[in-house]
Amino acid sequence: MGRVVFQYDFGKTIQDQKFQTTGFLNQPPVLLRAAVTDLRAQYEEEGHHLEDAINTVLEKMPRLRKKYKRPDRSSDRLYQSRVIHPLIDESGCEAACGDNPSNLILRPERTEEEDNPAIHYGLIASANQLMKDALVRDKLAAEKDVLCFEMEAAGLINQFPCLVIRGICDYSDTHKNKEWQGYAAMAAAAYAKDLLSRIPPNKVEAEKRISELLSGS
Repeated sequence: MGRVVFQYDFGKTIQDQKFQTTGFLNQPPVLLRAAVTDLRAQYEEEGHHLEDAINTVLEKMPRLRKKYKRPDRSSDRLYQSRVIHPLIDESGCEAACGDNPSNLILRPERTEEEDNPAIHYGLIASANQLMKDALVRDKLAAEKDVLCFEMEAAGLINQFPCLVIRGICDYSDTHKNKEWQGYAAMAAAAYAKDLLSRIPPNKVEAEKRISELLSGS
C-alpha cells in the first residue's frame, strides 16, 4: 500500500536522463493517515492476521476459493530485467521463459518472524498506461523509491480524498501471471477492513461528506 502517489508519463522518459515526474498528487486525509500509523505500529509489535482473515472468508464461502485462494508459490517467478517474454508466445512463462536459475531472481521463503503476506508502505507510481517494462520499472524504483505501479489513482485522488491500498499480483514486466490477482485483491481488502475497524465512528462523522468535497462546498 502507499501513502503518497505521484503521477508519471511514459512520454517523459528521456534517454540517458533521469525520469521526469509529472507531479505529486494530494496526500490521503489526515484521519486515514493517522489510522495507518496506528495500525502499522500494532503490526510491527504483534504481526498481522490477514492470512487468517482471508482463510476465514474462504471457509465460509467455498465458491470463492478457486479465484481467491493463495496460489502455489511455484507460480511466483521474478525474472531478471533483461529477460523478456516473447511477444508472439501466448503460453505461460513456465513454458515460454523457463525456470533457468540464471534468468530468475531467487528469494528465500519468509520465516515465521516475517509478515506473510508482507505489507509495504511508501510511494506508488500512477499513470494511464500499464507498466510492463522491467527496465523502466527498475529506473523509477531506483530514482524515486517507487514500491509499485497502478493506473487508477492519478485520475481519482485529487478529486476524491482517499488512501490507496494495493494488493500486488505481478512484477510490472512482460511476464504474464494472473494467478495472483484474486489473492492480491483479498489481501488488500483484508488490510482495508482492519484499517477501517481502527477508526472511531465519531471521527468519521466529524469529517466532511464526499459530496461536499466534490462539489467544492
